[in-house]
Amino acid sequence: MSFRIDEVRLPDGKTAIREYLDHPGAVAVVPILDDGRVLMVRQFRYPVGEMTWEVPAGKLTKGEKPEPCVLRELEEETGRKAGRVRKLISYWPTSAFANEIIHIYVADKLTKGRMNPDEDEFIDCRAWELKRIYRQIEQGKIRDSKTLIALLAYRQFGRR
Repeated sequence: MSFRIDEVRLPDGKTAIREYLDHPGAVAVVPILDDGRVLMVRQFRYPVGEMTWEVPAGKLTKGEKPEPCVLRELEEETGRKAGRVRKLISYWPTSAFANEIIHIYVADKLTKGRMNPDEDEFIDCRAWELKRIYRQIEQGKIRDSKTLIALLAYRQFGRR
């Protein structure tokens, strides 16, 4: 990631300065257990100063394809391997000041793997029923944008 400052030409011919974060992108995954529950991870997020419940996610390395990243992050953060993954959507979370794109996947047919979070990650993983997750969202207890979008995309497109 890098912070950039570019001089750009506007439609009227004038120039302006645009500041933005150049980001390699990320993935997020809605992991579905055989009984329909969703694996959620809890970790401390320094910028907001809170422990947050989220779907598993991670940053792409430069040039990396999303699907291998999904498989890696799922196992690292939940200790599960996916038998099947399917892309739901991709979106720009903050297109006004970053070129980051997040690719949302759903994973199922999960089997036991090995949880191996990054050195600086301290993760708690739990299985939640969808009703509980949507209630937590409605009550404002889950506020992470990629998680909100991933779960709404799953509700709309994921149950095939």
